[in-house]
Amino acid sequence: MKKIIVTLSIALISISSIYSQNDLGPALSSQLFSRINFNPSGIGNDGDINIFSMNRMQWAGFDGGPTYSVLNIHYFNERLKSGFGGAFSYDQLGIANKAINAKFVYNYSVDLSESSLLSFGASGGILQKGNDFSLGAGHIYEPEPGMPEAESKINPDFDFGMEFSIPYLLIGASLNHIGMLSPATSSVPTQTYYGYARGMIPVSEGVVITPSLLYMNSGLTNVFDVNAVVFLNEKYWIGASYRVGAGIGAILGFEWNFLRVGYSYEYSLGELAINHNTHELMLSFKIGKSKKAPEPTKGKGKKKK
Repeated sequence: MKKIIVTLSIALISISSIYSQNDLGPALSSQLFSRINFNPSGIGNDGDINIFSMNRMQWAGFDGGPTYSVLNIHYFNERLKSGFGGAFSYDQLGIANKAINAKFVYNYSVDLSESSLLSFGASGGILQKGNDFSLGAGHIYEPEPGMPEAESKINPDFDFGMEFSIPYLLIGASLNHIGMLSPATSSVPTQTYYGYARGMIPVSEGVVITPSLLYMNSGLTNVFDVNAVVFLNEKYWIGASYRVGAGIGAILGFEWNFLRVGYSYEYSLGELAINHNTHELMLSFKIGKSKKAPEPTKGKGKKKK
């Protein structure tokens, strides 16, 4: 039985080495507060400098469980109708595999009306992916004779995305790893597609519900997410998520002046679920003078003059 569990664990980590966590669908806090690591059009129209960090620990307590870290920074120039930013992510894909992604982000926004906005975004940079199976020695498995030596490859990486928004609805789509059409390997990703929609439903004074849907396709992998988050007085939020066939989760957090802190928890479901939980910590803050409502609750339509 133990051998079966170890074999299954190795298989899951091997899958993670081919489809990084980033390509298995963005984490919940990324969907809500900082999307530029998977859609460069998602900068928004906030004139402050926004800094976002997130650390995701998958299968916590499991030796070699994947971890995923994101650091994004961006701001919007109203005069140029343009957003500028940078996105960095680090994927520790089990014991033997890792991926580093760094890219510059730009978007341009078109005011369709006083309350609607269309944004186009592009990003470019590098993606380094590689593995070193010798690092597995002494952990959950021992490298077999004849296993390939450590390999690492740096690929140019480009994304393109679009978002349309009105005060109560946001719709987005993006294409990541443009042109990488060959089957994904441990050192080369494959082209990935995202599509999502998020609403804003005012329930009462100070209470807003933001339901959202997300779809992701990466080669043979399809991911569907359904989420709903309640924002209270533009300062606190609590919600739940369901990744179809993969897991359920909860999220909570608060905003205080320029600081935003969040935590989410996921419980794995499905035939290949490992009996370990996933934790996600989010921290972001603003540098600037504007004092606006959190981006998920205010929509992203044209700002009033």
